[in-house]
Amino acid sequence: MNNLVRGILLLLFISCNNPDTRPDPSPAIDSTQKVKAYFPVLDFLKSEINYVDSLPVGIMRYTTQNGIIDSGYIKPEEFHRLAQEFLSPVLNRETFENEFSETSFFDNTTQYSSFLYATPNKNLPVYRVDVLVKPEDVVYNKVKSIYMEKLSEKGDSSIVQKLYWKAGHHFQISSEIRTSKPEITSSQVKVVWNPWD
Repeated sequence: MNNLVRGILLLLFISCNNPDTRPDPSPAIDSTQKVKAYFPVLDFLKSEINYVDSLPVGIMRYTTQNGIIDSGYIKPEEFHRLAQEFLSPVLNRETFENEFSETSFFDNTTQYSSFLYATPNKNLPVYRVDVLVKPEDVVYNKVKSIYMEKLSEKGDSSIVQKLYWKAGHHFQISSEIRTSKPEITSSQVKVVWNPWD
């Protein structure tokens, strides 16, 4: 018993002589500072791809070029290759919030909110992102679609891509290739894993 009392007194003495090791309180956030809470586009698209990977269904691709439509089932590897067009590193949170500005509005007729993101930086491949979301309760958790526009230059050609992802159903990539010649080459790829609305 005597040893127990000595042990407790020793612990009490050691703890009282220790300097304060509590962490400094975190710096206060300036109330005038704007905290950005952009929609996590990249994370959402990755979750959609994981969702498609979990489905035991065939994935159909429809390709339209020069007015000719071709279709057929594709393997998951081809689905991933095509879906990669949506996964631009520009959409990672830090770059997205630093380079893009957000505008939003609510449509009373459709009951959807639109979050529109744009950048003035012409060096970024993605320059526009639109997210259409329906609020449920107080959370915007029902994404209807994501639309993006991309621009890339290759030699004397410029490629404009318009990408559309309908949550839970399909995605579509429309491309226009412009050169110094007056004609424009256009193509469209639509990938469907859920044809029912």
